Amino acid sequence: TLVKFILALAVIGFFTACNSSGDFNFEDDPSFKHHEDKMVTLGFNILINGEYITQGGDAINCPGLGKVTHKGEGTGTHFKKLTTYFEFCVNPDDGSYPHGYMIGNFTDENGDELYVQIPDGRVILGRVPGMPSYAVSYFKDDFIITGGTGKFEGATGEGITNDYNYPVDEEGYPFPTKTRHHWQGTITMKKGK
Repeated sequence: TLVKFILALAVIGFFTACNSSGDFNFEDDPSFKHHEDKMVTLGFNILINGEYITQGGDAINCPGLGKVTHKGEGTGTHFKKLTTYFEFCVNPDDGSYPHGYMIGNFTDENGDELYVQIPDGRVILGRVPGMPSYAVSYFKDDFIITGGTGKFEGATGEGITNDYNYPVDEEGYPFPTKTRHHWQGTITMKKGK
């Protein structure tokens, strides 16, 4: 009977201990090491050759403006090889692309995407020193990094574009179809990604 009494106390003690502790929180346990992703700020530098694949109207996303779709390929820090895709509104009267509708991303060879925005910008006819003689217009705009997927999840950053447009041939002017882009700035992203 003493064995039955001790066994009954052990069973009661077991159930009481499980119910009295409440919810277990790993962060309260000093043996549990919580691993947060450390963010680091690094240089950001990409080079892209691209082309405009559509230019026209879009009454839903760009009312009263034109819409441009652009694709490209290139290389860059944190990417190796990359592809790019942009859709944005443009005012054909002054070359501005006001803040509003824009899809902008760079995709690395693993499928990780980095999202970017250009708050306000403008295509300017002509060229500046250092651009080739065939450049017919250029844009030097501020950009911001707004997140991404995979290794770019939670990324932030900023920088400036140094880009120009050029026609495939003389008949392409004043609507060039080819582009060269050089974006430089900083990116804050998860360390080791």
